[in-house]
Amino acid sequence: MRQQMPRRGRTIGGTLAAGGGYGAGFDTLRLVLALLVMLFHAGATVGSTLWTDTLSPLTGSLVPLFFGVSGFLVAGSASRLPAGPFLINRAVRILPALTTVTLVTAFVIGPVFSTDAPAAYFAQAGVWQYCANSIGLFRAQLPGVFTQNGQPGIVNAALWTLAYELACYGLAAALIVAGLLRRPRVLLAVLVALAVTPALLAACGGLPLFERNGLFRLFFLGRGAILFSTFLSGCLLYVWRHAVPLDGRLFAAAVAGCGLVYGLGPDRWHLADPALSGLCLAYIAVAIGVSDFGGRFGPYKVDYSYGLYLSHCPILNAVYSLVPGIDSTAPLVLLAIGPTLLAAAASWHGIESPALRARKRLAPVAAALVGRLMERRRIPQGEPFGRVRNSAPLERGFARPQGSAVHPQKVEDLLNP
Repeated sequence: MRQQMPRRGRTIGGTLAAGGGYGAGFDTLRLVLALLVMLFHAGATVGSTLWTDTLSPLTGSLVPLFFGVSGFLVAGSASRLPAGPFLINRAVRILPALTTVTLVTAFVIGPVFSTDAPAAYFAQAGVWQYCANSIGLFRAQLPGVFTQNGQPGIVNAALWTLAYELACYGLAAALIVAGLLRRPRVLLAVLVALAVTPALLAACGGLPLFERNGLFRLFFLGRGAILFSTFLSGCLLYVWRHAVPLDGRLFAAAVAGCGLVYGLGPDRWHLADPALSGLCLAYIAVAIGVSDFGGRFGPYKVDYSYGLYLSHCPILNAVYSLVPGIDSTAPLVLLAIGPTLLAAAASWHGIESPALRARKRLAPVAAALVGRLMERRRIPQGEPFGRVRNSAPLERGFARPQGSAVHPQKVEDLLNP
């Protein structure tokens, strides 16, 4: 039962602890975000400019909000696990459903909707290259599939984010190894340095020297730069959850900060987005997540948001191909929402939930393997660079208030992309 807290002086951590370590708003927020992403892709499928242009400040924030949620919740797991078991947990949570959707799309939906005959379809390398989506390597096209839709040849546009999600888990593992989740001030300094690097280089005239570097563009200038920043900001908000206020004025300031970045215009987004929007969007996502947003309907016993996110694009494309004459977003969504929810339910009950149960059995095995590796290298498990002087979860001055402990397992149960 959620404890009542005075509105003044509330913090993110205190509010989370008052709910027994569970933020009911995270469930609702993920589902709402997945549905909004579906609306966006439905608009793109029919060629509507409402979602792709007019509402671009909103639609451009949807995936970063997902990453803000992910960063906050994943940090809860990363703060109590060594890097090896953490990565195994994340792989078990993400890859089975992703692999299933990829294979069903390539070997069932693909040959049905391809303009090529089945023999010619399977003879092409693109079919097998598409399977790389199952490990997060985005491949957009299948031979002759959905070539007449609003995004010609793009079979599942939603999958481009999975590579960044997996990369963010790698960053979280690096934070575990470096011990930064126990050093919030150092983590803040790293985040600020990463966020302002493009702006500083531009001010010094050095940005053109790095713009052609693929790795630099990936982390600082590409469309995924905001995802890394939002994810790390979510991690930071978890580490400092007992120091960050949960306040409507701060929430409004975060919304205004996002509006400010958009008002700067696209020519300056690559400089301002990671520095400002990442932190603002992470705060918005976490503030909603720890609140009672949708609490009367939750906590949910199921989580269809991931399956909905993975499967909605192929279904939208299939419906658009099967029903001629659809020229607006609403009828396409109405026709596709039923099959999409059925696919999401099948994913949860048939793949994701069993995988989560299996993860609990795999955890001791992973811990034992990591323990043996650590023993061979003569490094204490969980302390690869020596013992951290302050073993408390937060640095002095940000210690957890008495009686406000967050239950790590309940935070772990929330984990989702």
